[in-house]
Amino acid sequence: MKRKKKYYTIMVVPQKAQNVFRFKISDIALYVVAGVAAVVILISVWMLYNYLDVRLKVAELNSLREENRQQKDQIREFASKLEDLNSEMEKIRQFDEKLRIITNIGENPEGGDVFGVGGPTPEEGNSVTELDKRHESLIREIKVDLENLQEESKMREESLQGLLNFLEEQKNLLLCTPSIWPTRGFVTSSFGYRRSPYTKTLRMHEGLDIANKVGTAIYATADGVVIFTGIEGSYGKVLSIDHGYGIATRYGHLDTILVKEGDKVKRGDKIATLGVTGRTTGPHLHYEVRINGVPVNPRNYILN
Repeated sequence: MKRKKKYYTIMVVPQKAQNVFRFKISDIALYVVAGVAAVVILISVWMLYNYLDVRLKVAELNSLREENRQQKDQIREFASKLEDLNSEMEKIRQFDEKLRIITNIGENPEGGDVFGVGGPTPEEGNSVTELDKRHESLIREIKVDLENLQEESKMREESLQGLLNFLEEQKNLLLCTPSIWPTRGFVTSSFGYRRSPYTKTLRMHEGLDIANKVGTAIYATADGVVIFTGIEGSYGKVLSIDHGYGIATRYGHLDTILVKEGDKVKRGDKIATLGVTGRTTGPHLHYEVRINGVPVNPRNYILN
């Protein structure tokens, strides 16, 4: 049995018009229109959702690109700083080698060359995934370079500390080496064998005799500690200084002694005055340099 169509009348009444518009539509046509409207609404909602989703993804992509651009700039700057550090470490290494050559203390036992740093930086136009991978690789390289830099810095610090200790020791040795004249005057007797003015026999003279008038200032010839002041046989008033490293100096025939045992003296300090005490034919200073207790020629150490 054939279904009988139903009709609906749609009336449109204008607000200020007297005519009323009537539309007659069947129930089937109404269902079709409603279905089409529903489909259009669903498609519109779906398109709006996809449009908003695309906009969000584009914004996120732009944000990631900007972040990656900043990361690339930071990595370039970091790589540049590492190159500068590498250059500075190379200068330190060369300075270290020069010092070792000058001081003749041999090569650094640690050895090793300064590491290389740097490498290619991310190129423009790479995809976000490629940039992320490249950033991870560069970060690993930078981490290795920093570890190498720490090791190199520690090694160079130890090497330079060793050089510093050596030079400090040499400085102390130089300060403790008698290298100036102990007083002004004329050398009347040198180091070595001579005929005794009293016995006329050949005897070893263990120092220098420097003649001048009584009261002439006498100076310490190197840094050290006074270890003896007093009378010592034919040398009269004597002053002895221990300079360390097995080095000692003695000053005899003194008139006055201006320091006491235990005093620390510096090179050039006034320590006594010249006299005629002890067995002597006239006012003079008897000056000795001893290495490990053995008298040596003082002239070999005098530089001025």
